[in-house]
Amino acid sequence: MIERLIALAKDKRPAARRALSLGIVELCHGPGLQMDPQDKEIAGQIIIRLISEFETDLRTQIADRLAASDQAPKALIRALAGDEVSVANAVIMHSPLLDNDDLIAIINTRTREHRLLIAARPHISAEVGDALLKPGEPEVLAALINNQTAAISQAAMEYAVEESKSCINLQGPLVSRADLPPKLAATMAAFVSRELKRMLAAKFPHDQEIVSQAVQEIGANKSAAPAGSGQGLSAKAAALIERLHANGELNITRVISFLREKRLPLFFAGMAALTKLNVQSLIHFAFEGEARGLAVICRAAGADRGQFVAVVLLLALARNGHATPANKLQAICRLFDSLSEKRALEVVEDWRTGLHDPERKAAAG
Repeated sequence: MIERLIALAKDKRPAARRALSLGIVELCHGPGLQMDPQDKEIAGQIIIRLISEFETDLRTQIADRLAASDQAPKALIRALAGDEVSVANAVIMHSPLLDNDDLIAIINTRTREHRLLIAARPHISAEVGDALLKPGEPEVLAALINNQTAAISQAAMEYAVEESKSCINLQGPLVSRADLPPKLAATMAAFVSRELKRMLAAKFPHDQEIVSQAVQEIGANKSAAPAGSGQGLSAKAAALIERLHANGELNITRVISFLREKRLPLFFAGMAALTKLNVQSLIHFAFEGEARGLAVICRAAGADRGQFVAVVLLLALARNGHATPANKLQAICRLFDSLSEKRALEVVEDWRTGLHDPERKAAAG
């Protein structure tokens, strides 16, 4: 069967490529791999070479079909898990063949987006969780804490609680974790919101310190946000973006870095500047139509495929704390791939003139 696949690999026509990918999946699932481990790994190395020139979509299809397999060559699964994020997604999330060493190797050698996927993988070990704790990656820590099936070491939990003092989005997931130790829960009770204090008191009803914190009166000045603080933040974001733009320092890489840092006002203000949309319109179109608007915005802003995947994953995590499912990410990427920058710029121009604005279309009618 390997010889037949090698013969197919010499034929570069799309039909032959599809037949080759189906043959690879059949080989990895079927009786053809009922062989000793050494021969299986040799077969895996051959398959890796066969698919090395496949386009991303075809590699993604193979990865999706082999993600749950416990019979595929491990070398092939490792290669797919280390591929670009849209290919690696399903394998990292579901493959039973990836062990702690494999996952830690990916954490240490691949991208932040790969680490986001591993942080959301079901039932990762405390050892893997510790490897994910890297400075400057708060979104990876958030994904790990949101993963209620992940084992988290005492040291990692202490680190997360300390980070939650400044990263408010960590507080709710930490409080809801079944493995939050009482001592750390008492530490959190001193600085979380009134509602989270009540949740902690219900969770630890026999801990006097936590219950006391929950019933303690919170002063209005301490609990209420300063009036106009949202407007002030927006003004600061706009001023910074305007300065970067004037100095020629604003580009898609810089704007995505704001998203990585959870500085959402700066991210949206930066994308608005790159696409010449106002911020309100950009946010509206970014979240409509199953990410179609986001694909248009990123393509118009000059993002490449990898940058688009990063934006999709980071925005999903910022909005709901969950990784994007592999099948949805693949569909979104196909949409992005089918869209030229020229066409994206035309759509954005339509948005600017109101042709895609339902209220303005109704008024014009």
